[in-house]
Amino acid sequence: MLNKRLMALALAALPATDHAASNPWLPEPGTLNTAISYVFQSADRFYFGNQLVDLPADREQHTVGAYLEYGLTDSIALDAFVGYSATDFTETGPGGSAPFGAGLDGLTDTNLGIRWRALDELTGAPVSLTFRAAGIIEGSYRTGALNAVGDGSSGGEFSALAGRYFENGASLSGEFGYRTRSRPVPDEFFANLRAGYAITSKWGVGISYQVAESLGGIDIGAPGFSFARFPETNEDAQIFGLDLSYRVTPKASVSVNWGKNLTGRNTTSQDIVGINFGYSFY
Repeated sequence: MLNKRLMALALAALPATDHAASNPWLPEPGTLNTAISYVFQSADRFYFGNQLVDLPADREQHTVGAYLEYGLTDSIALDAFVGYSATDFTETGPGGSAPFGAGLDGLTDTNLGIRWRALDELTGAPVSLTFRAAGIIEGSYRTGALNAVGDGSSGGEFSALAGRYFENGASLSGEFGYRTRSRPVPDEFFANLRAGYAITSKWGVGISYQVAESLGGIDIGAPGFSFARFPETNEDAQIFGLDLSYRVTPKASVSVNWGKNLTGRNTTSQDIVGINFGYSFY
């Protein structure tokens, strides 16, 4: 069984990102973990349906976000994410891929969640097992364009999260969930997998794989499609990622992340770079 000292060492290797809600480990009761993140996404190709096509110009997106999580009890934690995002693309006329202009921006969708830990590896369970439910509040951006920030729809998501730390500093975790939003956005299945390793008490590395699969929707370019129907598209994505984290002090950390689309459907073929600053209050 992993002791608390080794668990603390392993937790120090986790990147301070807005994806912290995607792991099964909860903050201690009364602890508030915070993170500020900046993410840059760039794409010069786009999947129109399953066909990968060159874009006339790079589609770029800048997002600044804030993540909070608070430990209510040993087995319950609250989490929240809110951000602001701006995109840049080539301008087109009405009915084109960017009918509202080259740049769009606005508040991202807000995510408010609660996690309940059913099993704890520190008390003899083979893994830590947590269940999460969250509400999604649509952002303030415009939709109906290739350079839109998001789909513009509220809803909810439900997931199961499992993970385990090992005596040698390695960790494995996974999340499997279902997301539903108001029409016309299709429901989707999502999963997040990560393997991490605490090199020292300060340095940690990780590798991740994320997948999202829409359960229905229309393809871009299919009969009846128009850019106003962008939120209705059957959007799939698989993203491979790497992260490097450093524990500056017992309470402060910084991490850098890189990701790339492996394949997709009705989405960008993009590179993703992020930097995150985390701080804990306890």
